Amino acid sequence: MMYQTGTSGPEAARLEDYLRAVQRHKWVVMALTALGLAAALLYTTARTDTYTSTATVLLRPTPGAANTQVLPNLEKEREVLASTRTAEAVQAQLVTAATPTELLKKLDVEFRPDSDVMQVSFTSTDQAAAAVTAQAFADIYVTQRENSATAFYQTTITTSTEQKDAATKAQGELSTQIDNLQNERAKANGNAQAIATIDTQLNDLRSQLSTLGTTARNLDNVIGDAQRTLATRSPAAEVLRQASPADGPDGLPSLLLLLGGLLGGLLAGVVTAFLLERLDTTARDSEDVALALGATVMGNVPTLGMGNRGGTGSLIMLTTGGSARIGAAREAFRRLRSSTQFLNSSSGVSSIIVTSANPAEGKSLTSSNLAIALAQNGSRCVLVSADLRRPTLEKLFGMEGPRPGLSEYLAHAAELNAEKVPGIDNLWLIRSGAPPNNPGELLNSDRFEQMVKELEREDVEYIVIDTPPVLSTADALSAARYVDGVIVVVDTERTETSDLLQVRADLERTGAKLLGAVMNRQKYERGKLLQRDRYAYTRV
Repeated sequence: MMYQTGTSGPEAARLEDYLRAVQRHKWVVMALTALGLAAALLYTTARTDTYTSTATVLLRPTPGAANTQVLPNLEKEREVLASTRTAEAVQAQLVTAATPTELLKKLDVEFRPDSDVMQVSFTSTDQAAAAVTAQAFADIYVTQRENSATAFYQTTITTSTEQKDAATKAQGELSTQIDNLQNERAKANGNAQAIATIDTQLNDLRSQLSTLGTTARNLDNVIGDAQRTLATRSPAAEVLRQASPADGPDGLPSLLLLLGGLLGGLLAGVVTAFLLERLDTTARDSEDVALALGATVMGNVPTLGMGNRGGTGSLIMLTTGGSARIGAAREAFRRLRSSTQFLNSSSGVSSIIVTSANPAEGKSLTSSNLAIALAQNGSRCVLVSADLRRPTLEKLFGMEGPRPGLSEYLAHAAELNAEKVPGIDNLWLIRSGAPPNNPGELLNSDRFEQMVKELEREDVEYIVIDTPPVLSTADALSAARYVDGVIVVVDTERTETSDLLQVRADLERTGAKLLGAVMNRQKYERGKLLQRDRYAYTRV
């Protein structure tokens, strides 16, 4: 994670931050990408392909009362098409086992915006059946609407014809009555009163006959108009486009779904990696460690195999050959040796405490290999096992056994005894001795300062002291006052940035000089493209 000092606001994430997060959490990115692709593949495999076919129908006005044209009510016509009556007719025409209710569930009726064009769509798992059923719904609806319009005119013609026939019949009856009255008038023999009565009746009958004649002519006109309109009118509904089998299944194509799943998983992986990187407070970068401790990073030791993490196998500087990873670790300790020698020549640094923030972060491995590297370069070096609580150096060098050591010397129970490390020229080891009850007080005593000064008076160029972790006990802080400087070992897989800040504060409070840091368990990467220097020197 990025460590920030004294900034006024959060630093915006940069492209390299995302790339670094993806690189560090590449397995998370790969896993989520694979999960997204697998989910898409599972969906495309499990889904049932459906096909939708659509027929379009144009609606026109229908005849209404008083010889008017009625515009279609779109919502009403939608209900008519999607009615049980229409579905029953489709079922009967197609002779299908599907019930009208099942047919209507797969039917969709929509109108194009600002038009009288109806879209009749049907969805089915059978590509051909979808087209046939959609067309059947459209055809049956068109037939129903056309029959309704034709029936209007047929009813008008039939009704008018019946009324005309009744008027004609009534005309005949009136004509007969008029003839009879005219005969009666002729027989009246000048009877003025009888003739006047007959004339009144004749006038009334003739008036009725005239009215019936006008009605018959009007009915003739209505019948003629209805017949002409019926013969020349446009249909009330018309199929504009026949339903045809769909080109492919509904929804997105399987290939596109797979691509979407792949990209979605990749995006989720990148976002997750970035979140993990932001939430991770482990000190993984040299920049983070340098900012937190206020000191430079003097070396980067790669992660070692299980066989090189304990016992004599962890003394990397005593090995030859081996893998490129082992070679890189040896080079890291050689760089640490060079930095230490530079401090010695420039600032007179000779006594050094090697510690860490927490246990099991590699301080003993670092101190022992640094001491070996200095000895291999011809420098006389004394390695002090000052971790009186959990001594480790004796086990690393195979020098275990009950012998007086540092604890006895500090308790005035024995003289200082620096033992020659077998097989390594120029290197001596001061054992930790028996575990005392008060290790902190012993390391904080004048006796410890006397030991350091006594070793410096001898023909010793470097004193490397392995102490307990700073945040676990006060032992390292007590001893740090009597040496030239402190090197802090940082485990890139465990050490938190907040721990380093606390270590720095504790060391500054005691007046100790922080020389630098060593990055342990740094992720090892073989040479990559455009990193030619790694290739050449890693293999040497």
